Amino acid sequence: MRITTLIENSLNKVHDDLQAEHGVSFYIEHLGHVYMSDVGQSGKFAQNAARLGIDLAPVEALAISHHHYDHGGGLSHFFDENNAGKVYLRAAPGDFNYIGESPSQPTRYIGLDKGLLKAYEDRIVYIDSNCELLPGFHLLVDIPNRYPKPSGNQRLKMQQGDFKVSDTFEHELVTVVEAQDSLVLLTGCAHNGVLNMVAAVQEAFPQKPIAAVIGGFHLSHEEEHAILQVGNELLALNIPAVYSGHCTGEKAMTMLAEVLGEKFHPLYTGLVMEF
Repeated sequence: MRITTLIENSLNKVHDDLQAEHGVSFYIEHLGHVYMSDVGQSGKFAQNAARLGIDLAPVEALAISHHHYDHGGGLSHFFDENNAGKVYLRAAPGDFNYIGESPSQPTRYIGLDKGLLKAYEDRIVYIDSNCELLPGFHLLVDIPNRYPKPSGNQRLKMQQGDFKVSDTFEHELVTVVEAQDSLVLLTGCAHNGVLNMVAAVQEAFPQKPIAAVIGGFHLSHEEEHAILQVGNELLALNIPAVYSGHCTGEKAMTMLAEVLGEKFHPLYTGLVMEF
């Protein structure tokens, strides 16, 4: 299994021709198949792929972790490069607009391009149950609520006309790549909580250990005790590798590195992970 980071918040210090942005995108080669998870917020993931010598045309399936722009904003560029691969999204509850609110910024739309989703509806599949799309490539929607969700979710809302409510993140899914003896979990932003996502994988695959957890953990607004809880729980789970970045936040990254030691690895554009 080989996973290449096509876009991430952090630049590649060695490969300085690669671009970074607030978003993530992963290119996954496994069992003779090619998959993807997320496409960042623009076409930069595709430009990086070209610079890395990666052809996006053979991608058979693309999973979008949730309905936010920094994970599905590059969809039009994916369609430009790929004529056949299906795009998988979790079925969203109702016709809501996803918005962000904060004291420092005006209310803004942070969802996907609904016009684009309509234009390519023949390429898009909405799922509402756990499924294996292709050999070793699973999407999970049954996410338990054992652990607290990130407090940063409070500034994220769903709006329908004049009606506005906190985002439930029922539009978020977990991507799992299954090897013969282990599993790799991709979180997207983990708005449901990375520990709840790990629990979802453990419930779906009770006999297989998790080799790695990869993605954003949405801890940039958390108090130190909450970050430490996540780190200590991940440590207790004895997962060999934790790769994080994007929305995790610099303070949380530092604290997780202190707790997890050599098991922790920062994500960056162009990073290649093999399992």
